[in-house]
This record gives sequence, C-alpha cells and structure tokens, in this order.
Amino acid sequence: MHGEYKKILIAEAGGIGDMVMSTPVLNVLRNRFPRSIITLLTVPRSAKALTSKHYVDKIICFNQESFSKSLSSAAYDQILSNLKLLWTLRKERFDMMIDLEAIETWKASLLRYIFFKSIGARNKVGRNSNGRGFFLDVKVHENILETTHEIDRKLLIAKALGAETNNPKQNFLVSSEDRGSIDSWLQDSNVANDQVIVAMHPGSFAPIKRWKREGFIEIGKRLYERYNAQIILTGDSNDKVVYEMKKELINAKPMVAVGFPLGRLGALLERTHLFISNDTGPCHIADAINTPLVVIFGPDDHHRYGPYNTKSKSRIVTGMKISCSPCLKYECKTHECMESITSDMVWEEVESLMKEINK
Repeated sequence: MHGEYKKILIAEAGGIGDMVMSTPVLNVLRNRFPRSIITLLTVPRSAKALTSKHYVDKIICFNQESFSKSLSSAAYDQILSNLKLLWTLRKERFDMMIDLEAIETWKASLLRYIFFKSIGARNKVGRNSNGRGFFLDVKVHENILETTHEIDRKLLIAKALGAETNNPKQNFLVSSEDRGSIDSWLQDSNVANDQVIVAMHPGSFAPIKRWKREGFIEIGKRLYERYNAQIILTGDSNDKVVYEMKKELINAKPMVAVGFPLGRLGALLERTHLFISNDTGPCHIADAINTPLVVIFGPDDHHRYGPYNTKSKSRIVTGMKISCSPCLKYECKTHECMESITSDMVWEEVESLMKEINK
C-alpha cells in the first residue's frame, strides 16, 4: 500500500478483554502513523478498558455487540440499521479502515463486507480468516484453528502495514487515585500488609464461560483454611453469584468488590497475589498488569486467548475436549466443557502458584 493516510478508522468491537489484547497493535499502529488522525470504533464497555489516550485521537462508540463473535444476530441488524452511525462514519472519508477482529463465520463475512462498503474507506485492511476476508485490500491470512495467540494475530495486521512489532506488551494504566482508593479500602478493612490476597471472579459476560459456583466456593474454602488468604470476590453490579458465594464463605470473611470501575479493579488486581477467574475481561486486565492468575477455560481456545504477559507465571485449567469446541455460543444447554472441570483440577493449579508466592 502506498500513499498518505490522513484519516484512519480502527474497528475493535469485542469485549473488555479484546480491547486489552488490542493495546499492543494500537500502540504500534500509532507509532507507524504518527501524523494520521486515528479514530477507534468500539462499544462503550470496551472503550473504558483503553486507559491510555496515546493510541487514538477520537473514539466513537455504538451500542452493539461484537462484529466477529456475533453474540446475537440482531447485533448486525442494529448496526446496519443505524443510519446515523453509518452516515457519520461515511462523512469522515477515511483513507483506511483497519478491522482488528477475526471473521469467524461466513455470515459475519457478508455483514462485514456490507459494513465496509457502507463506510467507504479508500483502503480496507483486516484478517482473512479462513478465506472470509475476500473483500479486503490488505489481507492478513490466518487459520482460525491454529494455536497462534490473539495478540500475535492482531500484530500481523500492523506488520502487513510496515510497522515494527518487536517486544509487544499489553497495557493497562492504573492511576495514583485508583491506587490510593484501593489502599484505603484494604486498610479500612483491616487487611494486613503481609497477608496473601486472592481475588476470584466467578462471572463472565457470556454465561457459557462461567464455571460452577460450587467450584469457586470450594477453592475459596481451601485457600482460607490452608493459607489464611484474604478472599476478595469481584464482579459487576449484576453478579448475584458473588453475594451467594459470600454467604457460603462466611467463615473466610470474604470481601466483595462488585461494580468497581475498571481503573479501580486494575488497582485492586495490582495488590492481589493471585487472581482466579473465568475466561473474561478482568483476567486480561490482570495479565496486562502482571498479576499471576489461574484461568478456567471451557468453550474458547486457551492457546488463542490465554495469558500473554504472565504466561510463565500463570496457569490454565481446561475442560474436556468435545466435538463442538471451540465454539462461539453465548449460552449452552449442556455446558459439558465447563461441567467437566473439577475443584481438584483447579486446586492443583492454584496450589502450584501459591507455593511459588509463599517462597
């Protein structure tokens, strides 16, 4: 590709974790095109995960779900029917549009093609996932089923545009105000400076990724009984399971951190010695700030979405390999992959990390 790119649109419409995993490619694209006006198209909950304003000049949010993961077919219908959004983007006359997400299905391919056409960018760049990016001008070829990490897949887009992609690191900045808030909260809760703090996140945006509540409760009990750990239960304001777990863990006196803004959650995870989580946004925040974690994977590919920054000091627990995995479902009737994960399987990985922490 040749020419000057005064205006660039980057689309990253996935979840919080997708945005955190996009920070390395956003950084190198900013460095590659320092004089371009870069606009990011994303969803509101993910925009909050972009804690550095260095990467882009402008953020446009829309109230829809992911382009590629397609949690509901209505998401695309709503995007395409939002004439105001399309008209706003088309009027910008972008020189280049870069889509950071994979094209997971042929339905997504067709809808993405229509969306690109509607925007009217001069150059179209993205991932030619199993041949589904036929409409792109710059195609980054990939096999969805390969074990390449999602961060490295995104960086290949930047590399195709001539960017240097050495030493990629995820980025999640934590402010001094958020650190001070968490320090005060822990101090007011009488958490000793030398006490081991373990946070557990039993929820996830997609129900299919949630491990059973009873499993988290059992792990919490063992952590308290064996290590006298201060248990902190994290979640969003709608996670009823957190309060149910608090009742079951009453002897361990767990603290509850629900509805925290992402910056404050990041500050909490900085103070945490270990984070135990489903495959969801907060585990990627923990990974970005180098907090050791145990991630419980069911339907998604752990090679593609597992820990990156903390790979050497984190653990992954995977469910039984079944014919339909990896899958893109939002919910599942059988939940076989997650049901196959036992408390002992998770505890084995937790204990191996706790031994490292207590050295």
